[in-house]
Amino acid sequence: MKKLFIFVFISFLAMPLFASDKGLGVSVGMDYMSKNIWRGMPVFVSPFGGIDGAFFPFVSYENEDAGLSVRVEGEVAESYIIDSNKTYKENNAINFNVDYSNKIDMVTIGGGAWYFRVKDNDWSYSTAYVSFALEDIILSPILILNWDYYFSDEYSMGGVKYKREQGKDFYIQLGISHTFDIAADVASLKLGALAGYFNSEVFDVKGISDIDLSAELTVKQGAVTYFAGFHYLIIPKKEFSYASFELDLTKVASDPEGVLVKDRNRFYATFGASYSF
Repeated sequence: MKKLFIFVFISFLAMPLFASDKGLGVSVGMDYMSKNIWRGMPVFVSPFGGIDGAFFPFVSYENEDAGLSVRVEGEVAESYIIDSNKTYKENNAINFNVDYSNKIDMVTIGGGAWYFRVKDNDWSYSTAYVSFALEDIILSPILILNWDYYFSDEYSMGGVKYKREQGKDFYIQLGISHTFDIAADVASLKLGALAGYFNSEVFDVKGISDIDLSAELTVKQGAVTYFAGFHYLIIPKKEFSYASFELDLTKVASDPEGVLVKDRNRFYATFGASYSF
């Protein structure tokens, strides 16, 4: 598995050799997060300490004229691949997304849904969302509303089964951004600030879960797109710093003043590459 992922990633880095200006709307690629964080919370708690990263190999289709895109991706813990650690086998997932957007004058209205199929089916869920963005101004504001639905009425944590109430989890994001064109149609830099409010019945916590300050660089060369990002994440409420999808939270729950709670200012990097046909 390790050798396969290294081979695939090196292949993406070499894709400019095969770049073409023609496209069918189909893309393949791989993304990477140095810390897999979801709404301020760690998805994987690394066996080596801290928060584990994740790889996201994907294939997508986009019809720009219709404003429609479809994406299928894997979500695989970094320790599972690099260190062959089987701890996270049950947490790895396959994710599906359908997205629609339409721009009317300066306003872009979007909507869609994600389905996250986790190997441990207790945590498989879907989220539907709508978004509203005002573009073509110096600071572009955006509002995103998410509603979650879990496919199991119960889940396991620390070997104990719990009941969950459906349809009560929602997540609201409000932010601003500005994109600088470094080189026309080639390179751009996007600076953004995004705050999230998470009402979670599943984790029994609600409030501002995360404030994300980010810088994302995108470079296009023919049919190849590279991106790299840096995120500074502030966790205002300590409960969101250690809540996790981790199957065994006994250690974290018994040590509420441990490493994850103190880690209220988080940094992580993202990077990846894709090739469009």
